[in-house]
Amino acid sequence: MYVTEIFQTTRKAIDQGVQMSKRRKIIIAATVFAAATLIGAGFIAHRYYQYIKGPNLTAPEGFCEIFIYPESSFEDVVEAFKGRSCLKNIYSFEWVASRMGYTESSIRPGRYLFQNGMANRYIIGKLRSGNQDAVNVTIIPGRDLGFIAERAARNILADSASIMEFFTSDRLQTEFGIDMTGLKTRILPNTYQMWWNTGPIELVERLLKEYSRFWQTNDRLAKAEKLNLSPEEVIILASIVESETNYVPEMPTIAGVYLNRLKSGWLLQADPTVVFALGNPGIRRVLTRDLEVDSPYNTYKNPGLPPGPINIPSIHAIEAVLNPDSHEYYYFCARPDNSGTHVFSKTLSAHLNNARQFQNWLNRQRIMR
Repeated sequence: MYVTEIFQTTRKAIDQGVQMSKRRKIIIAATVFAAATLIGAGFIAHRYYQYIKGPNLTAPEGFCEIFIYPESSFEDVVEAFKGRSCLKNIYSFEWVASRMGYTESSIRPGRYLFQNGMANRYIIGKLRSGNQDAVNVTIIPGRDLGFIAERAARNILADSASIMEFFTSDRLQTEFGIDMTGLKTRILPNTYQMWWNTGPIELVERLLKEYSRFWQTNDRLAKAEKLNLSPEEVIILASIVESETNYVPEMPTIAGVYLNRLKSGWLLQADPTVVFALGNPGIRRVLTRDLEVDSPYNTYKNPGLPPGPINIPSIHAIEAVLNPDSHEYYYFCARPDNSGTHVFSKTLSAHLNNARQFQNWLNRQRIMR
């Protein structure tokens, strides 16, 4: 009986020990599983944190330039980034885009610049908001609207053909109440910041806005009124001055000559208007027979200013007309030295002498046309 009790007691102790060992193993296993789960969750959380806020844009030049065209799909946007090799992890970009609701309906066209090291959340936030970056559109003095269309099209989405089509269409009159000649008097050479996806209408709208701003500053309207000229007439005269010389310091003197002629009721007799009327900008020598060309732009036959500008003049030429030199010159002639400068005179006899010297120089240079 005593032995049996001892055996039972021992067996009970062993069973208790086994049960405690099982519990300990379960606890350890549960602890290990919980730790592994936490580690895994932490790893996943860290990965998604990196997806959202970690740097994902790499640009050797310091920035990445992306162009998104109208009606682009999300795949097109992704391909644009792939084409520039800007993203370190394309999948993370796509994942964050889906979480931020950047889909076809929220894609906005434009030119976007992204700085090196930007995170996906900021890249997508900029794309979704349409916060695009402007381009510089530089308009320089030129002969006609075709030249202006070509210059503008270099840095915006609209091509020169579509711009020129609008310049020459009835829509120009409908939208802005001006024709082609009116538009030529309202284009100021300058560098403008515009959106890359600017169209022809927006282009003209911006040019007219800058034209209006130009005349509202620096007392320009008052100066034009003092000269008894409208803003359009100032531009027309400036276009003639522009054609006469590239030497800016001389422009106010030439403007003064033409203003003296206008005040005295003389014909302008400006050779550049004859060249324009002939339609051959390459002419270097105006002949006597050229002066008979039948055109409203021939200022040897028609009094006053021509009906429109003969080119898109520079700001320098416009300012020269608004701020002309005050003098008594009525004549000027190119110097016979290929310097591009002129000699000025008050009398016809002095002018004829200067003109004779210049004609002789042209003959020696064998410039016949």
